Amino acid sequence: MHQNSRAIVLHTVKYSETSIITKLYTENNGLVSFIVKGVRTVKGKSKAALFQPLSILDISYAHRQNKNLQFIKEYRLAHTYHSIPFDSAKSAVGMFLLEVINKALKEYEPDTEMFEFIQHALEWLDTEPLNPDFHLLFLIHFSRFLGFVPNNNYTADCNCFNLTEGIFTKKYDTQFTVLTETESRYIYELLESNLFQKKNVHTHLADRKRTLKNLIQYYSFHLENFQLKSPEVLEVVMS
Repeated sequence: MHQNSRAIVLHTVKYSETSIITKLYTENNGLVSFIVKGVRTVKGKSKAALFQPLSILDISYAHRQNKNLQFIKEYRLAHTYHSIPFDSAKSAVGMFLLEVINKALKEYEPDTEMFEFIQHALEWLDTEPLNPDFHLLFLIHFSRFLGFVPNNNYTADCNCFNLTEGIFTKKYDTQFTVLTETESRYIYELLESNLFQKKNVHTHLADRKRTLKNLIQYYSFHLENFQLKSPEVLEVVMS
């Protein structure tokens, strides 16, 4: 069946002398791997550049049921990045988002709302001034689409966030499955904030680093084999 779809490049590897295999998150079919022929020739170098991770494309392809690899017929950039490739902080945030998306998306089923959320997040990161809490806000709001968004039941009494249950409780747990009141307050403030805002939640770098570690731990409780490498680079660039 012929398909036209928006797609986000997640991973690309060389295949044969002139081709590549690329994993795309498509709006129509979810995660799909494609063979793209003839892009590693001298004439095709500019085309190969379109399949850099995080590129947002418009693609045309014939979707074949029960096939591991599909073939792209036509493709073009849907958004040209103007700042992410040239801004070290934005680039680090972009690579962090890419790693999170790659680790989190395991299913092949399409999800139009999730796709639009990711696309909008990438375009916002590229076009707006960088909010230093953007990656934290992304983690909170991305969890809505993954099925384990924290329950926003925060009150003066229930003010300690339980990482395993995803709710605010009355008691702080010294075994690190429940956060302190201060750490939990940051989770609550992120839940109350919009991803596409310019005002940051945290005022101190140490608080931002701690919240990132807490959110990664939260993801690891709810996603299998969720381990990231990019936060180390992110902390260096944004410190």
